[in-house]
Amino acid sequence: MILVMIKNKDKKMKKLFSSISLRTVFVIPFIIQIVSAVGIVSYLSFKNSQKAIREITQELREEITSRATQYVGDYLEIPHTINTLNDSAFNINILNVNNPEKIRDYFWKQVKLTPKINTIQIGIHEQEKYIGVGRTDGKLVYKISDPLTTQREFQSYAIDERGRPTKKVSGRPNYQMRLRPWYQESFQSQISTWSLYIFFSHKTLGMTLSKPVYNESGKLLGVTGIDITLEEIGDFLKNLRVGRTGKIFIIERDGNIVASSTEEQPFLSQGEDLVRLNATDSQISTIRSTTNYLQNHFGDLNKIEKSQHLEFTIDDQRHFLQVTPFEDPNAKGLDWLIVVIIPEADFMAQINQNTRITIILCIIALVIAATIGILTARWVTHPLIALNQSAKDIAQGKWERTVHLERHGHDELGELAQSFNSMAGQLKESFQTLEKTNAELVVAKEKAEVANQAKSRFIANMSHELRTPLNAILGFTQIMTRSQTLPRDYQENLAIISRSGEHLLTLINNVLEFSKIEAGKITLNEKNFDLHRLLDDIHHMFQLKADGKGLQLLLERDESVPRYIRTDEVKLRQVLINLLNNAIKFTEVGGVTLRATPIEIPGSSQSKRISFAVEDTGAGIASEELEKLFEAFVQTKTGKEAQEGTGLGLPISRKFVQLMGGDIQITSQVGQGTTFGFEIQVEEVDAEVVETEKQKRRVIALAPKQPRYRILIVDDKILDRQLLVKLLSPLGFEIKESSNGKEAIKIFESWQPHLIWMDMRIPVMDAYEATQNIKATTQGQATVIIALTASVLEEEKAVILSAGCDAFMRKPFREEDIFEAMHKYIGVEFIYEEVQEKEIKLTREILTPENLATLPEEWQIGLKDAILSSDRKTMNGIVEKISLEYEELAEALQTSLYNFEYEKILALLN
Repeated sequence: MILVMIKNKDKKMKKLFSSISLRTVFVIPFIIQIVSAVGIVSYLSFKNSQKAIREITQELREEITSRATQYVGDYLEIPHTINTLNDSAFNINILNVNNPEKIRDYFWKQVKLTPKINTIQIGIHEQEKYIGVGRTDGKLVYKISDPLTTQREFQSYAIDERGRPTKKVSGRPNYQMRLRPWYQESFQSQISTWSLYIFFSHKTLGMTLSKPVYNESGKLLGVTGIDITLEEIGDFLKNLRVGRTGKIFIIERDGNIVASSTEEQPFLSQGEDLVRLNATDSQISTIRSTTNYLQNHFGDLNKIEKSQHLEFTIDDQRHFLQVTPFEDPNAKGLDWLIVVIIPEADFMAQINQNTRITIILCIIALVIAATIGILTARWVTHPLIALNQSAKDIAQGKWERTVHLERHGHDELGELAQSFNSMAGQLKESFQTLEKTNAELVVAKEKAEVANQAKSRFIANMSHELRTPLNAILGFTQIMTRSQTLPRDYQENLAIISRSGEHLLTLINNVLEFSKIEAGKITLNEKNFDLHRLLDDIHHMFQLKADGKGLQLLLERDESVPRYIRTDEVKLRQVLINLLNNAIKFTEVGGVTLRATPIEIPGSSQSKRISFAVEDTGAGIASEELEKLFEAFVQTKTGKEAQEGTGLGLPISRKFVQLMGGDIQITSQVGQGTTFGFEIQVEEVDAEVVETEKQKRRVIALAPKQPRYRILIVDDKILDRQLLVKLLSPLGFEIKESSNGKEAIKIFESWQPHLIWMDMRIPVMDAYEATQNIKATTQGQATVIIALTASVLEEEKAVILSAGCDAFMRKPFREEDIFEAMHKYIGVEFIYEEVQEKEIKLTREILTPENLATLPEEWQIGLKDAILSSDRKTMNGIVEKISLEYEELAEALQTSLYNFEYEKILALLN
């Protein structure tokens, strides 16, 4: 009975399957396969997207936190530096608490040179006197409170251009200096201390870094303080892009807001008083919810000891959070938390959109799959010969040749023939679509080129914004160095400012140079020059730097290296400087060697190849880092620890070497050193065709019997106008100024200057229109107009000259460039300072064990004891005695002591 039932069931199954059409057998499995594949791929894609979002947001949070931490650290370092300088000034009696006028002038100069500082002040302990210089409504004021003269009234006076107080602008009675938080906290702790509170004079949140000051004998003189506002930190946070709607804020351990990326103020008004805003009371729901979560999660914000990555939900929306502690290791009173919060929705919107598109595409794919399956099943019986012939025709590009057959019942080959015809039509459409896609790609390429040009314009604009203040910094530094009465420490400070400005200009030029390389606009500018002199100059340039680190710097030049060659001198110099600078920077023991050797080229008399190599005994580079060494903005582990540079030096150097017909090769071993080598193609030339370098001479006056030259300066930046005025006025030029093009035309018409210095970015009427209007007149044809611009785009030079300008000069400029242009275009003759060649004895040549051994034994022992006890007064006394008999040795000793090279002197004495 059971067997009969099984047989009957088997028959029914066979009957069922036999009744299913071939079309159904083709279509159903195809649909199931499409649905399964698309479903699995969509699910995995969604999960991978979520995982990728976690990783991306973590990297973004870490990057934003790192940038915020670095900025805040740099910002807070400024008060430390000034406090240290002021402490030293009081300690060595440069400043005296009994001379408030000198303290006022000293503080005024510091505030004027440091725009990020709000107030520099000191509370004199015994006298209960307060002295300070700060900013009120953007203007410098002198602040003082003296029980003897002002009866404890806190008075503020306006300051003129020479730093002298003029009229009284405000007063506040009964000012108790010793009761102020910044004074009390530092006085009690006897170390540097941060005090954060709302400034009563500015109605803004700020901080004071206070530090007790002692004299040489250790007696407390008072407490110095540096006021800074926290608005700059808030402005920086607002400029950070934290996803689409993310936030970054800084809070104290008690939850009070320090700064945030929102427009919300970190304090509240309660009547006439201002009180701190706690993050849990913030009107910004993200900040409020995040702070509540941190307090609930950790129980107490003080328990957060290291950086944490967390996730939580706000209104059923997941948010990614990073909280990082921030402390000032050099002072107490500053313990913050930097919080970065990013909603997952900022990144999920596109993924959800893609999911919807995927579902729609799945439905379309199902419809198409069903249609293709039905057509395939219906026309599968097309004759094989016709199919073969049609396939050959299609292979030859004859898309109209199809299979035409009568359908005979269940003729599968006939159905297949029709499906083949359908496939041929789809191939034709695909090729047409491909052609259309190619056309779209051409359009996309053009758009990419437009975007690249936009990037170049952006970099040029950023360069303009950076070069304009640099012009003032470097220019006024040049003017100040002309003074013959500046003290030595001021000259050294100016040298530091100049070197820092030149370094910043180098970094800006590196970024611009790299953008030119990316855009393929970099070219060789070949010239004839003396290679031997170039190598000697570079060797001398780095000799002092190497000596300062106790390294040996060698130049090994093969005798057969050609002296006079033709190639791009500027790019070769830049490559060698980059490689030598890196070698010395990352070498602590041993030395650095620069080698130059020729490479013979058979059958060539003029064309030469020269090999250069820079070898050091430094830290070396790990093999896994070598491949990334020439990537832009990428640094090795050692380079990151040095915290210097932009990561562009080596990429730019490699591009330069490749442009000169070679490439850079690296061999390195960790702990033993690194060698960078490269070859370049050069052409040997005769000495007669090499231009000799002109010696720079300083202009000191106008030559006699010359006309009274009238100079018009047109620039909307008052600092840039003042720079040219201060440079030219002392020489006897008549000067007038204008801040816009319309005003410049009026001055030109009434005054008729000989020369116009024209900044190309001025308001009201732009410089191009103003220049054209002036040059359109008869007098304007005789007036020289020299364009000044901070732009670096080469194409802009042609536009400026075509507008009528006679010459073109970029900011920041050098004073010798200004005088050379005036001599060239209007014939001004100058009197130059006589250059006297004199032998300069370096400190390292005078300060030797042999020279110190000639001193009396009691002087040697006294100097050694004074250094060991850090007794500056005794040191200075011994150096004064030495100067009576050994002037040069005393000067060398004084220089080393001024630079705190105590260990070096002790080693020489021993």
